[in-house]
Amino acid sequence: MLSWRNIKPKSFVDAMSMLYFMVMVHSAYLYGEIAIVPWLKETYSVGTSKMIMYQIFALFLYLNVMGNVYKIIETNTSSVGKMLPTLLKPGWTFCYACEANSPPRSFHCMTCNKCILKRDHHCMFTSQCIGHSNYRFYFWLVFYGWCGTMFCAIMTVPYVLNLLDGFSIWKIPYFILPLFCFVLQYISFFTAISSFITLLSVVFSCALVALLFWHCSHIYKGQTTFESSHRIYDYDLGWKENIVQSFGTKWYLTWICPWINSPLPSDGIEFQTKANYENSKDQ
Repeated sequence: MLSWRNIKPKSFVDAMSMLYFMVMVHSAYLYGEIAIVPWLKETYSVGTSKMIMYQIFALFLYLNVMGNVYKIIETNTSSVGKMLPTLLKPGWTFCYACEANSPPRSFHCMTCNKCILKRDHHCMFTSQCIGHSNYRFYFWLVFYGWCGTMFCAIMTVPYVLNLLDGFSIWKIPYFILPLFCFVLQYISFFTAISSFITLLSVVFSCALVALLFWHCSHIYKGQTTFESSHRIYDYDLGWKENIVQSFGTKWYLTWICPWINSPLPSDGIEFQTKANYENSKDQ
C-alpha cells in the first residue's frame, strides 16, 4: 500500500513535474469524454459498438498509465531493508551517504537519498528512482504514455480544425501559441484549451517515442543508462535473456496489466555476468 512517505515529492522540481503530469493525464481523459465523444457521435454518426470500443481502449490506456505510476511509487527498488555484507566484495563500492556497502550496478541518488539497486535514473514525474524492481513499470508507463498521446493527437487534431473552421497558414499560431492568441482575443478560451491539449499531445508523442526506442535499446543490450553511456556490456546475456532480466519470467504478459506477477531472476544485488552466463551454457 502507498503511504504519504512514498507519494511525497522529493524536491520542488519533482512536485511541479508530478502536478503537471497528473493534471495533464486526467485533463486529457476527461476532455475526450466531455468533448471528443459527443463530437464523434454528432459529426460522424459513430455507432454504439464503435463508441464502446473507443471507451474501452481509452480506459485501458488510462488505467495502464495510472496503474504503472502506482506500481513505480509503491515498489521499493532501493537497498533499504536488504541484507548487505559488512565486508566489501569485489565489484562493490562503499556508499558514504548510506554508510553501507553498495552492490554492483547500484548508485546513490541524491534526490531520494538512497542507494538504488540497478539504478537507471530518477524520474521526476513520479518522484521515484527507476531501478531493478520497478523498471518494468516505467517502461510500460512510457509505452502507454506514447499510445495515449498519439491517440489523443489523432482524435483532437480534426476536432480543433473543426473549431477553427479549417486549416490555413494564418491559423498556425492558434496551434503553436493558443493561450497567447486567447489573451489577444483571437480565439475563445475553449478553443485555446483544445489547441493546447492537441499541441502537448503531438509534442509528447514525439518525445515519448524517442524515449521508448532509447530504452528498447538498453533492454536489448542488457544495460542501464549509466552502462550505455559508459559502453559497459558486462551484463548482456543475449536479447531474449535480457528481456527476462528486465520484465521477469512472465514478460509476455506484463503489457496487459501492472498487477500481473512476473518474478525477476535477480534479487537486485547479485547479477549474472556475460562471462558467467556463456560459461554455464558451454558446460
